[in-house]
Amino acid sequence: MKNTVLLSPLELGILNGLQKGKSDSEVAAFLGISKHDLNSNLQSIRQKLNVRSREHAIDRAVAKGFLRGESETGSGVEVPVSRVGIVGCGKGGVAVLSIFKENPGIEVAFVVDSNINAQGVAFAESLGIPVFDDYSCVKADDVDLIINLTGSEDVEQDLRRLKSPQAELMGGVSALLMWQMTEERRKRLAERDRTLQEHESLYHLGVIIENMDSMSDSAYAIVDYACKLIGMPAGSLTICDENGEDMELVAAKGFSEDFLTNKRWKIRKGGLTDLMLNQNTPYFIQDIHDLNEPSPALVKEGVHSVLAAPLIIQRSVVGILYLNDFKKKEVTAEEISLFSLLTIYAAITVERVRSIERLWHQSQHDGLTGLLNHRSLTEQLQKETERSSRHNGKFSIIMIDIDNFKSYNDNFGHLEGNRVLKDVSRLLMKTARVSDTVARFGGEEFCILVPELDRGQVMPFAERVVQNIAEHDFPNRPVTISAGVATFPNDGKTMTSLIKCADANLYCAKRSGKNRVCNN
Repeated sequence: MKNTVLLSPLELGILNGLQKGKSDSEVAAFLGISKHDLNSNLQSIRQKLNVRSREHAIDRAVAKGFLRGESETGSGVEVPVSRVGIVGCGKGGVAVLSIFKENPGIEVAFVVDSNINAQGVAFAESLGIPVFDDYSCVKADDVDLIINLTGSEDVEQDLRRLKSPQAELMGGVSALLMWQMTEERRKRLAERDRTLQEHESLYHLGVIIENMDSMSDSAYAIVDYACKLIGMPAGSLTICDENGEDMELVAAKGFSEDFLTNKRWKIRKGGLTDLMLNQNTPYFIQDIHDLNEPSPALVKEGVHSVLAAPLIIQRSVVGILYLNDFKKKEVTAEEISLFSLLTIYAAITVERVRSIERLWHQSQHDGLTGLLNHRSLTEQLQKETERSSRHNGKFSIIMIDIDNFKSYNDNFGHLEGNRVLKDVSRLLMKTARVSDTVARFGGEEFCILVPELDRGQVMPFAERVVQNIAEHDFPNRPVTISAGVATFPNDGKTMTSLIKCADANLYCAKRSGKNRVCNN
């Protein structure tokens, strides 16, 4: 029985040429087609065989019998076709047919089974193989080999009497051994095919996360895929902070809302996190209750089994990928191997996205104080101006300058001056609302964008800011600030006019004695 045709002769010719190591140009020239036609046919081949690369297409074609393996190619000798008949098509028949259908050198001439409901009968019919309910057909068919899978000595005697002298008969222990061998080979091929598909899926995951620049999005994609790959209902991905003392939960699946509330925690000596940070490879725990100090959060969630691995880049752990099951689970060596491969993708992704976020943060924030920088502030001001213009809204800005900062630097040095800048920044952030934007405008100048507040509402807030700075215990000597307020749209309808007005009010506060707010 020949394979059901999935590939055209031209497509088979292309795969055959590529398998022999020929270049695209050589294959196209040999087959008399253009490179464009070659690429179109390659795309069709990948779709038919459900693969993503030409290398996988060749492997899949060999596995399905469309191409001969490397050890079989290059001889120039045509493989002879042997005709085979199978008597008894139960479980053993299914295994034998599964292998024979992938071998272009074997044609199954017929299948015989007195039970029309036998496992292999429908399978044989789906392959277009003639099916009979008695073995009298043996004497009428010219076959090279008859395989008796019934296990019956009486049937074997009848087959010896009915077969042609040229046909060989395989039965008894030989047939059983062949069935065991073919069944084992079928399992190996199925396992290879499964592994190929899993690795293709890993490649597909890599393509997806390669284009992600958000830590939460890429981390969730990894956790979701890992759960499906290993067959666990829950999982999470955590990353280490810069100082290596805390862990941060960036993605989780399958847990309760309570579990997700604890986003950051200290590494507990002897705990599960500490255990994983000291591993180099995946680590499987069938039941966390067997640990000396199981994770209280996982115990509360009802977790039993944990498969986890550190995410390592250049010998440094950047995070941990966890998979969890709410019952005791067994995992195979193959699953652990795949999980290990997945953690490589995960580690590279975490480090890449973290680098992107670090660069973005550096481009948006002031390096000394950690506040938004001048460019980020102007972007926020522009957006707020446009939004308020559309919706007839209001907002205010507060321009701030540290009083007598030059003399502070002159008397105590720039390092002490930097300490003041940091302390003032921290106090401004502490006083500001969550909705406010605090930025370093430049030098010792700061700006606070205050949405929804007009001049009368923002003045008490600005006065509280000035008071908090004046009451703080700075080293060396007291520090005060002056502030100027401007409100949209009364003091200006553009970002530039608002900043100009707030600056003018700031210098009004300076001239009026400093350590105060002016709104003109």
